[in-house]
Amino acid sequence: MTVDVEVLTRVARARWDDHRLRGWGALTELAGNETYMGVTALAASGRRLTSDERAVLDDLAVILSGAADPRIWPLKITRLVGAYGGTIAGFVAGQLCTECNAIGPWVTGPSAEMLIAVRDGCAGAAGEQFAVRARGVLARYDRLPGFGVAFRPQDERLLALRRQLEKVGRTSMPWWTLLERVSEIVRADRRLEPNVAAACAATLLDMGFSARQAQVITNFANQNTFVANAIEAAEQASPVMRRLPVESVRYVGPPPRSIRP
Repeated sequence: MTVDVEVLTRVARARWDDHRLRGWGALTELAGNETYMGVTALAASGRRLTSDERAVLDDLAVILSGAADPRIWPLKITRLVGAYGGTIAGFVAGQLCTECNAIGPWVTGPSAEMLIAVRDGCAGAAGEQFAVRARGVLARYDRLPGFGVAFRPQDERLLALRRQLEKVGRTSMPWWTLLERVSEIVRADRRLEPNVAAACAATLLDMGFSARQAQVITNFANQNTFVANAIEAAEQASPVMRRLPVESVRYVGPPPRSIRP
């Protein structure tokens, strides 16, 4: 039996005279008036940003692109797969391995959710009462998403983003202010500094995005780090990158099956 199912979409519609993206004419209304990150935010949320908001997202994308060092392990996977000659394969492999809550731009989502939980748990509280309630919320987390900086005292990307936000008067906005207050508590209690994922979370929440939308937008703002490595890896096609040292490989799993004649 055949069942007809109607699937609705609000994303786009192709037309002969123009193409609609989230209700806007891509060729007649967006072309010449939008930036790449502006269109990314539109695709993720259905909302067009102001020119000031687009400028912040463009700055964010540039700041994130500085972490393209191929020694960073998600980019190592991009280099490994790209070495077989596939630019797209290398790019996609790197993207897949960062869809987690431990490393990379995807952490922006759980970091935003944690800030929302602190905001809700501390509603109406001030001073010491705020600190007590905030500590109660943070105690639920064994690992605080968006906190912790490896091998250095502070995340230089967060510092760069803060400088850009100060220039346009956005460090006094509610979510960034909340992040600063939470950071003081975490710094005192756990000796951890906030990293760029927490900064992205606060910045995008202040723009009115949900935690999920902030997660997606940050991920796409970070793509140039993978693009550059995927292209170079495919061009080099290095045999060294196509294998792992035998002494570095350890099998984890059931023992081999015996084959009886």
